[in-house]
Amino acid sequence: RRPQSEKLRLQPAVVRLSLHALPRFRCRAQLAEFAMEHADADMNGITESPLSPADDAAKRGSELVKRYFMQLTKGCGRKGCPNRNCLNCPDGRGRLDPTAAALLSLELAKSEGVSHMLCDDSPPFLHIQLMEELVHAAMQSGDIKPFMKEVAAVFSNSDALNQSFLHSDAQLEQEAARLRCSREELSGLDTPSIVETYRTLLQTHSAELLNALMNATESLLVKLQVAQLAQPTFISKGPAVRQFFILMHNPLLLEPQYHKQVLLPLLSLIAVLPDLCSSQLVQWWSFLPAEQLQQMVSVCQQFVTVRLYHTQRIDDAVQAGTQVLGQLYEANEVALRSGRRSSSHPLDYHAFYNDAVNQEVNLREDYRRWKSERGEFSFCEHPFILEPSSKSRVLMYDATAQMTHEFEGAILRSLFVGATSPYLVVKVRRAHLISDTLLQMSLRKEDLKKPLKVQFVAEEGIDEGGVQKEFFQLIMAQIFDVNYGMFTYDEDLRVYWFNRSSLENEREFELIGILLGVAIYNGVILDVRFPHVVYKKLMRQDLGLADLKLAFPGMGSTMQQLLDYEVSEVESTFGLCMQVCYEEFGERRSHDLMPGGGDIPVTGDNRDEYVRLYVKYLLEDSIARQFGAFMRGFQSVCGGDCLQLFRWEELELLICGSPVLDFEALERVSQYDDGYSREHPTIVLLWQVIHELPLEMKKKFLFFSTGSDRVPIKGLGNLNFVISRNGTDEERLPSAHTCFNHLLLPEYKEKDKLRTQLLKAISDTEGFHII
Repeated sequence: RRPQSEKLRLQPAVVRLSLHALPRFRCRAQLAEFAMEHADADMNGITESPLSPADDAAKRGSELVKRYFMQLTKGCGRKGCPNRNCLNCPDGRGRLDPTAAALLSLELAKSEGVSHMLCDDSPPFLHIQLMEELVHAAMQSGDIKPFMKEVAAVFSNSDALNQSFLHSDAQLEQEAARLRCSREELSGLDTPSIVETYRTLLQTHSAELLNALMNATESLLVKLQVAQLAQPTFISKGPAVRQFFILMHNPLLLEPQYHKQVLLPLLSLIAVLPDLCSSQLVQWWSFLPAEQLQQMVSVCQQFVTVRLYHTQRIDDAVQAGTQVLGQLYEANEVALRSGRRSSSHPLDYHAFYNDAVNQEVNLREDYRRWKSERGEFSFCEHPFILEPSSKSRVLMYDATAQMTHEFEGAILRSLFVGATSPYLVVKVRRAHLISDTLLQMSLRKEDLKKPLKVQFVAEEGIDEGGVQKEFFQLIMAQIFDVNYGMFTYDEDLRVYWFNRSSLENEREFELIGILLGVAIYNGVILDVRFPHVVYKKLMRQDLGLADLKLAFPGMGSTMQQLLDYEVSEVESTFGLCMQVCYEEFGERRSHDLMPGGGDIPVTGDNRDEYVRLYVKYLLEDSIARQFGAFMRGFQSVCGGDCLQLFRWEELELLICGSPVLDFEALERVSQYDDGYSREHPTIVLLWQVIHELPLEMKKKFLFFSTGSDRVPIKGLGNLNFVISRNGTDEERLPSAHTCFNHLLLPEYKEKDKLRTQLLKAISDTEGFHII
């Protein structure tokens, strides 16, 4: 390689002048002869007298042609060179005959407005074969310094890093075919080689080499930060983004010692990339296997966690880490939506929850920042990082803010127009639950966001939370009774679905939506058994065949069989048309999926359209009236920004609670009063009995003690459950303050007696009385 001081850097105008002064050749052979005669000349050893400007230009033009000729015919000597005008480039022009090489050299030298791509003037680069050679040479010689120098030269230079670890054209075509995308969508980087390079560096166990790597990376990031300060959009092209892709794979970023000098500037630079570059990086990340994306997520999670615990404040570093974590989250969502990552190898959305944020951050203050108009940073703007329980708290803060507004309004109105209740008071008769509730809810729509108070007519119970729990339990059981006609029930899947043939008024479906919203705002968990598509529809997400297969596996499997069948035999085998047939009130009915669908057969050519229309009809069109009313009721209470914090999975968890009944966790967190303790004989017997109960009886115990057989979002381990001693009369049954999750347990001496009395108590749990 020629010394930097002796490299020729010619401006296009100078090149044009010098080439005009070159000798005129009568034929190609003469040009080739000229190039070969001068190609091996030692230009550094020539001592000449000063030349005229024209002669000097001619000399420099001649030397430029010679350098191109040497590069095309002999190469630069480095394997895998990225310069396509070099013999050593795997995607180059191949071995040219001297005449063709001479002609091409002349053409390249004459190129106007183009920076001349000469290997001697290019930065270094790395690829996996070169890394292996460098490692082998270092092991053979025992001298790691040349290896260290090469690594440092690449990782400290933006141009060098951006042209390292590149796929060849053939490899890129194979990768695009494997991922079923275009070449333009890919980064062009050989990701396995990047991973293997870092692994090779770590396996050397050389602290000197690793320090050189991280020092070089730090140096590069300092240069990039300076450039970014001078011109915020200095990175505007895709190839320049490759360096960030490469650097984020470095496993050493997990080491806290590199957080301040390396990881912080790296995350800060990625966080402020122009939108186009940021989108490109997200797209490249979306092609990564889950384990590689998980490593980057872990890097960001650890950084945010350490920073929050260390500084106890949300500074620029935490914000940058959160923003990059959001880009990784989006990449994961893109991968899942596009089907690039199979459901058996997902990166679960739970991986993006951050414990420090959920445990240490003042969410009430974060909610205030979110709602302010000053543009302050808020984790509510990055809801992927918040657990469902944290989002539920934000929802409660929002409900409290709205209820307080309603409460204050009610007090203010009472001064002028007479007293009005600050609560949503519902008085119902057990025998007329639905009609009484429907009437009162429809008359008091403006009060739906006030705190709920339920009163059963002719009963003494005071609603401090327990009465409303039973109210929801009873009314939901009646509404979802298949004999009522609003829903159908699938015995195999154990889920309810909207009855498309229901004759009930839309107001009753609207009532169900209202009840779900009121339950959410009052922190009541419901026993609602909908398939997941209901929650996706509530979040206004698109549905497809994958949803049908998950919600109704039998129908989904049939549609998949249709798609997988031999194209030429679809029509003769299935005998379908663009029509759906079903039974309603004992009569066979049909619905055309498109105009004239009954006369259009389903063939191998139109089966994709048939499946799309069938799924749309089944999950959307057939229940549009019923679900539309249900959605209106739900939105009348829960419509707003806070609901958008949730994923559909989290919305289901918010409404229905956790499906896991972990009574061992409940035992661990239970508190005792009035003489009981964890070691008291009666308490020991109680937990023995509870753990021996079948699942349905455990649910009844939970309902008896708390007013609900559903589990809080974070599980039974997060339930504030108290057990108090209630005398020594063993003939007395256990009782409970369901409003406060408080079990009153007499001091039973024998296990059999305790089991008998407990089962009697939990088997009759309806009704309230003053204890």
